Amino acid sequence: MTLSLRALRYVQAALQHGSITAAADAMHVTPSAIAAALDQAEAIFGITLVTRARAKGVFPTLTGRDVGRGIDDLLERYDTLMSGVSDLKSSLSGNLAIGYNAPIAPAFLPRLAAEMSAAHSDVVFTFTEGNNDSVQKGLMDGQFDVILFVEELPNPQIETQPLIFAPTYCLCPADHALAQHETVSVSQIVQESLILLDRPAARGYYMDLLEQGGSDLRIVATANSTEMVRSLVASRIGISLLNMKPRDVLTYAGDQIRCLPIADSTSGVTLSLGFAPGPKRRLVQMFVDNCMASLQGPLGADLIVSKP
Repeated sequence: MTLSLRALRYVQAALQHGSITAAADAMHVTPSAIAAALDQAEAIFGITLVTRARAKGVFPTLTGRDVGRGIDDLLERYDTLMSGVSDLKSSLSGNLAIGYNAPIAPAFLPRLAAEMSAAHSDVVFTFTEGNNDSVQKGLMDGQFDVILFVEELPNPQIETQPLIFAPTYCLCPADHALAQHETVSVSQIVQESLILLDRPAARGYYMDLLEQGGSDLRIVATANSTEMVRSLVASRIGISLLNMKPRDVLTYAGDQIRCLPIADSTSGVTLSLGFAPGPKRRLVQMFVDNCMASLQGPLGADLIVSKP
């Protein structure tokens, strides 16, 4: 048997006021509720906390005074905890830990961070890149407040908020023959030397799309980073498939490349936010709202390749 916080507060009131009636008045309950809490506490502790004198009140025993100090300390620490949690929930300051599986994240997350920092200078950001599995695990383990990931079979314990659908597109050098078209087809893509983004889930996803072309594939290179894929394409050894793009299409090496919609494909990925279910810290909610407002507007449109 355990004592509820309510019962402890009733016992505390009785010890402090020295009267069951006065304690009941202070706690806005009936005297019987105070008396019952005292009886329950004495039964659980196995000691006498007070002596009762009819019409004179209650008097703490020596042991009761010791227990009373312990109850005071426990309830004070509990109230401090609850106050601190309330401040943390409503505060627009402190650390915001963000995990992301989105190679394109540097194209927009810094801008969001700058906007939030300008309005709330006490916010400290922690950005950690990972793959889809690692960022979801990090969220479940309490490493992150929120994650940015590709929503494909997400952990059912994670609440998600879709941000933007990114159609798959073809990436080729700016002077490639395909670059002269407004769109390309899967059958045209599979005729070329291919560079494959080799990241968890991405490889199988792109292979499924390419196999629809009905030809043997000639994969000349693989890379596990989007920017390496872009630079390899710019080197003219092959073309590739991606889903999101930087706002500036130049590669690290400064070479021009072209992003082309795939006319006969509806494939794509949904970039989403993930967070623990239930009420969120005000700081987390503000980040979620800012992400949604940004990526569902002109900024988001700059990061994807849409069909004409």
